Amino acid sequence: MERSKSSFAVRKCLLLVVLVIAPASVFACKVPVFRYALERWDVDRYTMVVVLNGEPDEEAAQAIKRVTEVNATAAANVEVQVIDVATLTPQQQWQLEDFDPTVETPHLQVFYPERNGQRKLCWEGAFTSSTLETWLSSPLRSKVADKLVAGASAVFVLVECEDSQLNQQVDATVRLGVQQAMAEISIPEGVIPRYGANEYLQQHPEASLDDVLRCDVPLKVDFEIARLAFDDQGEDALRAMGSGLAASSSGPWLIPIFGRGRMLDAIDAKELSSQTVMNACQYMVGECSCTVKTQNPGVDLLMSANWSEALGGDTVVIVDSQAELSPLFVEIPPGPRTVASAPLLRSGAAFQAPGEQDASNESQSAINNPTSNNPTSNNPTSNNPTSDNSTGDDVGMDDPSANGLKLGGALIIVLAGTGMVVSWLGSRSRNR
Repeated sequence: MERSKSSFAVRKCLLLVVLVIAPASVFACKVPVFRYALERWDVDRYTMVVVLNGEPDEEAAQAIKRVTEVNATAAANVEVQVIDVATLTPQQQWQLEDFDPTVETPHLQVFYPERNGQRKLCWEGAFTSSTLETWLSSPLRSKVADKLVAGASAVFVLVECEDSQLNQQVDATVRLGVQQAMAEISIPEGVIPRYGANEYLQQHPEASLDDVLRCDVPLKVDFEIARLAFDDQGEDALRAMGSGLAASSSGPWLIPIFGRGRMLDAIDAKELSSQTVMNACQYMVGECSCTVKTQNPGVDLLMSANWSEALGGDTVVIVDSQAELSPLFVEIPPGPRTVASAPLLRSGAAFQAPGEQDASNESQSAINNPTSNNPTSNNPTSNNPTSDNSTGDDVGMDDPSANGLKLGGALIIVLAGTGMVVSWLGSRSRNR
């Protein structure tokens, strides 16, 4: 009897392990986190709350019109709420989130995107046209966006403090960590370029459609560094967004930014080392084990950028839902056979072709991992869309059911094998 109970426990544990591990292996994604976020995570919206007390003056009215147009056209990832406290009762005023009835109006509150149904106040102050423009866009944020759509894995923004010597020490540490990361980290094996993917999937039935890239931005290990000067008032919004994620208010901090402007928690100078930088790089270049955006660390920046257009207009955006964890695929129209350079993102202006790279970019690429960008004819991680094995055909995205059948078939095979093992263990137990 004891032997029978033991055998049953073994079979039960075996079945549980198989059922837990099999789906995880079937839905594993080889695309690096930074590239998955760039192609498939839509941006989260900030909330601007404009508080008035009666009719606004002409400047405030023009600023409200401006931010309303931005909200309506999705020119930036922000939504606006206008509240006139003169129309509210005292009880209604006290129910307003983070509202101080003694502040002068017009007043602006900027909230981070919601997390788990809650939002956090990022900044508040006087509502003026200049303040609004500072929040909607800035030169450094535009530069970061340009680098990301051009193929940078991430941009490390060093937010400086008043101590110039400490800033230089932190900068040296960051550069050392970035150099080590670019020399030691490589793109995960199994990533499939978009061009020629149809043929590759036919030749490799075990490959997954999830591992196919969705745009032609060069896939490489390339980390950039930018510095935010302490006295740069034009970047007050970026500093405010970063400080809300920092453990210290004094600085300096390091903010890793990847994807569509997603920033990880700011790293304080006291906790910063080359290994800390390496750890951040390893996370961003590692396989995307969790495709649900809200289950990953970080917060999006408020930026004026049309990411889909800059990436070619045929990217896939994952519906970020807690209830539905499987990715939602939409039809991707055929792209051009010739890979064009990624257009620059400029706030409030048409997209332009990128100019010559500066000297710092060239020095960064010189220490890039040579194996990550060396295309070979049989390597699915090759980034060369015109390689010998590439057919120039686009992926068959218009038939997502084929991928579902493939995954379902794999799961059925695993379960059938489990049943055979369980039957064998049962017969063995009865023979004893």
